[in-house]
Amino acid sequence: SSGLFRGYPAEGQGCGQNPLYLKWCDVRHERAKSRYVQWPAMKRHGRCIEKLLRSYNNNPSYLLDISRGCIVFENLNDLTLCLQTIVADDNVRVERVKNRMSPNYIAETTGGYRDVCIKLRVVNMQATSLGAETHVCEVQLILKTFADAKTADVHQRYVRARNAKGT
Repeated sequence: SSGLFRGYPAEGQGCGQNPLYLKWCDVRHERAKSRYVQWPAMKRHGRCIEKLLRSYNNNPSYLLDISRGCIVFENLNDLTLCLQTIVADDNVRVERVKNRMSPNYIAETTGGYRDVCIKLRVVNMQATSLGAETHVCEVQLILKTFADAKTADVHQRYVRARNAKGT
């Protein structure tokens, strides 16, 4: 895969202004590199409760993106190939795809931000043995140009807009 993950600089390397990305194929084949990946945190408890009360009528079965991740791509062809691979994977059940890359998507609702957001479940034997096969995860597939624009300031603007809508 040509997917990228945000990363931390290795020891002794300075922090540049541009985000650091690590290639999945490098991380996959060199386990030591995985410690430099910025693995996403679980959704915070406070935000989960907000969503339950504001959007889901206190029904936790609608809370789907507690566990989430993001894969970054240099171009749309690689992003599309990844989406096709996920959809075809027998270990995964895709529950929903929100295509914010579509020309029909009104980008103004997200301040111009675009991605492909997949809600999926892992349905292999290991997930079943752990009782995790019903858990829905979110995977965002995003172009590097949009990933580079995701800063703390941009996220705060998104949070203010979301809170103003009450969602």
